[in-house]
Amino acid sequence: MVAPHAPLDAGRPNVPTPQLRLGRLLAGAASREPGRMAFSSPPADMVTAWSRHGLTTTAAYAQVRRLASFLQHLPLERGGPLGILLPNGAEACVTILAALRAGYAPCLLSLGWGSDELAAAVEAAKVPAIITLDRLGEVRPAHLACAIAADNVGLRFICSFGHEIPDGVISLDQALNDQVLKDFEELGDIGGPPPSPGLITFERYGDSFLPLLRPESTLIAATLPLVLAARLGSESRVVSLLPPDDLGGLASGLVAALAADCPLAMQALFDGDELVRDLSADPPATLVAPGWIEDLLAEAGFLDNDQLTCVLVHKAPVDLPLGRAHAARIVDMLTVGEVALMASARDAQGPTLKLGAFGALAPGGVPLLEVDVTRDGSVMARGAGTGSIPLADDTTSPSSGTSENDWHHLPYKAKLADGLIAAVDPTP
Repeated sequence: MVAPHAPLDAGRPNVPTPQLRLGRLLAGAASREPGRMAFSSPPADMVTAWSRHGLTTTAAYAQVRRLASFLQHLPLERGGPLGILLPNGAEACVTILAALRAGYAPCLLSLGWGSDELAAAVEAAKVPAIITLDRLGEVRPAHLACAIAADNVGLRFICSFGHEIPDGVISLDQALNDQVLKDFEELGDIGGPPPSPGLITFERYGDSFLPLLRPESTLIAATLPLVLAARLGSESRVVSLLPPDDLGGLASGLVAALAADCPLAMQALFDGDELVRDLSADPPATLVAPGWIEDLLAEAGFLDNDQLTCVLVHKAPVDLPLGRAHAARIVDMLTVGEVALMASARDAQGPTLKLGAFGALAPGGVPLLEVDVTRDGSVMARGAGTGSIPLADDTTSPSSGTSENDWHHLPYKAKLADGLIAAVDPTP
């Protein structure tokens, strides 16, 4: 049983706590507002029948419990990684939450990677199972996962949504039908999974991948500066163009919506007509988009809407558009590696990201995030929102991570202009 949690007040000094988990936030929303929309998917990319019209908080929580019940009975090591290779949509949200509930560490894989990159990431994180889908446009992710498994003996299980799955792949549509779940219920509880150790994302170093484990509480802590800067709350509505496959996409969509207790609508990146309809609905939306799309959004007139809040997600290395402003309220969010997540609203002169502390204080008076540079400009960060643990050389214990009071020295250098962050470049 997952205890529900009340909505977060990002200004309180006693949040987040180590016990705070994403599933509890969803359970709390289902308890308070059972009919409110939780997740809705891009109309052109419906994967499952149950996501066709979106999922209310009650329906989403029920699907999370159903999928977790199935995943818990897979012969996998509890606390180990579970690969998730899914597009932006309700299925990805439910699967991430179900994997956490079942005691695994969701390992976020990107459909934007090539087959060699996916194979390298799977090998680096020692992923024994992948959850994916049968097709996405012309792409066949389940077939791709099978091809990776053919060359990786450690990848033992492929599970897929959809009806066009290859032989040997577990059909999640069939696994989630009532009779199969009833059979699992008759097997009884297998002892209850231990709490998940967190979620896994990747830092890229050329062609190599370094998996980083981030406990749920530090993920929520990392997201709170964005919740504050974007003024997200229960009256908000998040419309995200980013899949939850890295820290930026995950925090700005699924985690931000759960932390703010508001609906999350997910859109395909280039579906302009559907985006116009979604942004025209009430209440006024907070659009989450990649930073590189700013010019396209401006040319299309989206940023002329002074009722719109737009979160532009930048990922280092990046040059920030200093001196640029719009009628819409713009919040710049910058991730440096998979460790530091900064967020700040623009003023009339443009982006305002700068060094220093972001957000409220976590327990013990520790800032959610504090960013500084060394004498040579190298970026370093510390705080409750920076708690990621490198999974290298079979080191998976949280004790191997850096204390939230200690500085993480990141392989990037910041360029400053009049005290503002103008660019973040890789360390040579």
